[in-house]
Amino acid sequence: MRLLDILFYLLRINSKVTVKELAEIFNVSTKTIRRDLDKLSILGIPIIFYRGVNGGLEIDKNYVIAKHLLRDSDYKNLILALYIGENISKSISDSFLIDKFKSVDKERCSKILSNIEERFVIDLYEDKFDNKNTIYEDIDIAFDKKSFIQLEIEDKKLEVYPISFVLKKEGLCLYCYKEEYMIISISKISDVIICDKSYDGPIISYEKNKDKIKVI
Repeated sequence: MRLLDILFYLLRINSKVTVKELAEIFNVSTKTIRRDLDKLSILGIPIIFYRGVNGGLEIDKNYVIAKHLLRDSDYKNLILALYIGENISKSISDSFLIDKFKSVDKERCSKILSNIEERFVIDLYEDKFDNKNTIYEDIDIAFDKKSFIQLEIEDKKLEVYPISFVLKKEGLCLYCYKEEYMIISISKISDVIICDKSYDGPIISYEKNKDKIKVI
């Protein structure tokens, strides 16, 4: 998402900015910003770099995101996907992606969003799930490390191997394994500890196993 944030920021300010300033704005290192700018350039975004005392960078003033690349059906599908995401995920909602997308074609996006809000009501959960909280982030780290985790659930400890998150009508859940496959509501987990124990063997995906899973 940071790439999109940087792109929209550069389009919005429509003036020169330094790599250091971008690093401060997005709270990352200058090295990370340079990598992000390289990725944008590879994607065809015309970024102009200026050297010297008054150096910096900006997007070519003749560049406009091509509105004609997206058909009406593309806009509707993208806005609908973002609308659903903003209504179930706190982090997506906090990113204001629809507002950023409006900068491409405000009139068309606003009209589509207005129609969606009138005709498509989402009433799934009392609270949006927050993939920026520590429980989610620790589990996410364990995914990357292929590590076991120790969960605290109602004052009980349970060591499991996390496989994936599953978004169900009850809310966000964790699909995991410990002698048997289990699904646990994230709302029941009060603490997560990443264990110094990994696993790289075969697993059965949730989609192929959902009728045989123990609910915790």
